[in-house]
Amino acid sequence: MSDYAQINNNQSTAAGYYTSKQSTNGTGSGFGDVLKAQEDKSTQAEAPQSKNAEDTDYRKQLQEHMEAMLDKIKHGTIQPKIQIGAQEYTQEEWKKLLEKFDEAEEDLIEQVEAEIEALKEQAAKEKEEMEEAAKAEAKSESEKAVDSPI
Repeated sequence: MSDYAQINNNQSTAAGYYTSKQSTNGTGSGFGDVLKAQEDKSTQAEAPQSKNAEDTDYRKQLQEHMEAMLDKIKHGTIQPKIQIGAQEYTQEEWKKLLEKFDEAEEDLIEQVEAEIEALKEQAAKEKEEMEEAAKAEAKSESEKAVDSPI
């Protein structure tokens, strides 16, 4: 086999592909068997080292987090958070949120009251105009009645 063919063959098997020689090998093993054998080799080599390293890293991270939480509790800088829907709030954050909501609600109430007052004034003006028009019409009718020769 030429050097190029051998390199090409090695690259294809490294990527998970196999050649017809590899698939048959005289034993009739299939593609799944080749992949399983490759996975077994790689996991056996990596598992003992990475498992211990990951355990140490997780323990170290957990210990650091626990120490940070303990410091926050000792200094009183931590507050319990309450989950509300998709968000969580401390008591201070919740109070601020409620204050903002109350302010917005008060503003809305003031706007509605102002609109109602404006509508009342407009209705009162219209009523006065109608009364004046009715008085003027009644007066003109009474004058017509007096002037009429009947």
